[in-house]
Amino acid sequence: MARWIWPSALALLLLARVLPSRVGWGLALGVTLLATVSTVWAMTLRRRVRVDVELPARLIRGETGELTVVATNTSRLPATRVRVEVRLPVGGLTPSAMTFELTVPGRSVTRRSATVTGYGRGRWEPQALPVLVGDPFGIHEVATRHPPSTRPVLVLPVVLPVRRLALPAASPLAEVPDRRSLLTDPTAIVGVRPYAPGDPLRSIHWPATAATGTLVRRETERAWARDLLVVLDLDHDGWENHDHAAEVGIVVAASLLADAILRLRQPAGLLTSWTDHRDGDPRAAGFRIAGARPHLDAMLGHLAVVSRHRGIPLADLVGRDARRHQPGTTVAVVTGQPDPALATALRRLRSGGLAPVVVHVASTEVLHAAAPSGGTPRITVPSDVPLSRVTL
Repeated sequence: MARWIWPSALALLLLARVLPSRVGWGLALGVTLLATVSTVWAMTLRRRVRVDVELPARLIRGETGELTVVATNTSRLPATRVRVEVRLPVGGLTPSAMTFELTVPGRSVTRRSATVTGYGRGRWEPQALPVLVGDPFGIHEVATRHPPSTRPVLVLPVVLPVRRLALPAASPLAEVPDRRSLLTDPTAIVGVRPYAPGDPLRSIHWPATAATGTLVRRETERAWARDLLVVLDLDHDGWENHDHAAEVGIVVAASLLADAILRLRQPAGLLTSWTDHRDGDPRAAGFRIAGARPHLDAMLGHLAVVSRHRGIPLADLVGRDARRHQPGTTVAVVTGQPDPALATALRRLRSGGLAPVVVHVASTEVLHAAAPSGGTPRITVPSDVPLSRVTL
């Protein structure tokens, strides 16, 4: 608020009283009236002008979106000078600070837009909005702070196109270890053969049995599950305290899930560990295998807020949940440090008819080094290159 207008009006009134004259009184009364009008004007607008900020609910890291400032004036008085400072979370969105100069006529709404870019993965809370409202004479400027009206912005991890990582679930001709444990598809009948002792009774083909007079059973194809389960290692020990490598691992997991559901039209699920804060007890976080877009959005939203923590050992995580899935399911284990315990867990998955694959995120210096995988195929992804140069 202007500090000079009321002292000036008071000084002019005192001067007009000491040296009475029509000009002196007219000038003093005019300045006093101007001070009164500008003060009432600014204070009225302070209560009647509302400023909101509209932000995209979700952005992919590196994606641009539109930020819109909405100024609503419910008073009949025009707000000719509205200055809004928008402060975004540092590290989440860029630019982190913007200033808007608005003019809002009486009983109207004014919008002003700008471009923002998702900078850091995570959930980001916008800060309170400092707003300055002034009268049209440029005398008074009243400051206020509006709480952020927008919901938190979720910046999702980068989703890269997957072309090089050939997972068994991506091919209907993929080889799945230990086919003896696979189930059969009762709807895929390829022929009949004589019934043999030990065959299940439900496989008997009764019309053919009645026609031939001997027991005949249906011969069906094996049931192949083309599902994908991505197991993401977030334990500190799996990344050798390397934040960038873990970030690449999160990008790999998000890309595999998006590629399976959006491009290959295959069901996919996610299994990882999770904690609310760095000192909290970790727990398993699993998303069922499904193929709907909202399911993918939920998994990407979870990957947006996860971080490395002292979590569940990867071998325990794999053995706890992965064996519940259908035989033939591809289990893509994303980690930066395969170990012998993981190799043992992967061998158990293979014996259960699953198809495990280790996606090893490592520096280029150790990409060709041997890593325990229990005979499981291993795909290597470099971690010591910028995300913009990572190819999958």
